Amino acid sequence: MRRALLLVLLAAGACVRLDFGRRVSDDELRLRRELEGYYLDAAAAFAAASPEALAALYDPAITRPMTREKIREWGVEFFGKHGPARFKVEKLEFDRLGYQDAVVTLTYRVETRDGEGSFGGVEQDEFVKKGGRWLMTGWEKVPARSK
Repeated sequence: MRRALLLVLLAAGACVRLDFGRRVSDDELRLRRELEGYYLDAAAAFAAASPEALAALYDPAITRPMTREKIREWGVEFFGKHGPARFKVEKLEFDRLGYQDAVVTLTYRVETRDGEGSFGGVEQDEFVKKGGRWLMTGWEKVPARSK
């Protein structure tokens, strides 16, 4: 009887299929790691309090929501007021991922030593790959969802 029950359970188990999503190719994994590396560079720019390193992460043609020069000026003011900061990625979702462009939704937090300059949020970031590196071409805040 036990043997028959075991066979029935094994047969039923063979019918169950666990699917954790679609298969991710090696190319897609590599592209994801490259974009994750972009945010590591952003964290390094915040940790070094470097407006130049921060501005270098953006495409020279960026205009939305501000130009590369405005980003650098923002960095000069921010780091001058608060010093080095910690940039932390809380969640990263890949909305569109290609070899030359990408769109991701980022949930992040920036923490300053004084706490007064700390901020965070959710934004949708757009990227283009130029010269073998990813540059941000624009971003916009994602409105908070009501619960």
